[in-house]
Amino acid sequence: MAKIRQKTVVEQVMEQIKELIASGEYQPGDKLPTEHELAARFGIGRSSVREAIKIFNYLGVLKSKAAKGTFLSDRANISTEALSWAILMGKEEQHELIETRGAIELWSVINLTRQSMEKSEAVEEVLKELQKEVDEMKAGIESASPETTVEADYNFHNIIVKSTGNTLFYAIYQTLKSFMYEEIVKSQDDYSDRSLIVSEHQHIVDTIRSGEINQSVVTFSSHIENIESRLNIR
Repeated sequence: MAKIRQKTVVEQVMEQIKELIASGEYQPGDKLPTEHELAARFGIGRSSVREAIKIFNYLGVLKSKAAKGTFLSDRANISTEALSWAILMGKEEQHELIETRGAIELWSVINLTRQSMEKSEAVEEVLKELQKEVDEMKAGIESASPETTVEADYNFHNIIVKSTGNTLFYAIYQTLKSFMYEEIVKSQDDYSDRSLIVSEHQHIVDTIRSGEINQSVVTFSSHIENIESRLNIR
């Protein structure tokens, strides 16, 4: 039977600060009490509070400013470093990473297609950006430049997710970047006819433009399934 590990004082301070934030007592941009005040409130030494604040600063949860104090950051500034390491250390679970990527992108494709159905002006700009990346893929293939094709492929999918305006989705998606580059390189290498790289992505653009949500779901899901097949996943 494994021993129960006791939490350090710093870990306990971090838990207390998390509870303060979770309770709604402090909102993004609010100034937190001083180290001295927090130490008195928690009944511990200032050094433990100082270490906890340093960790939260590194994670982007808090922002300490000289001579001004420590402030609660907004979500956009929170580091995804820990999640990036979790992904890096769990790369053998490749199917889970592709499922995560696929789920985020599929929701984004549905969102874009719905906007297209509603004739949103914003989606027209996104479609132009996507078409530009498809054209870049084609140019990369014609000039035998795999780097260009891979970059355009990544940009294509990145644009789809970024277009939703969902900052949490996009932050999570960004942590997949290094994995996705590797995945795209391996996947593209397995095409016997590299022109299919262009046609698959062009089909995604066309179905988004059509405003047909069901067709977009089928088209994009097929694209992800093709990736899994080429990478011998499942």
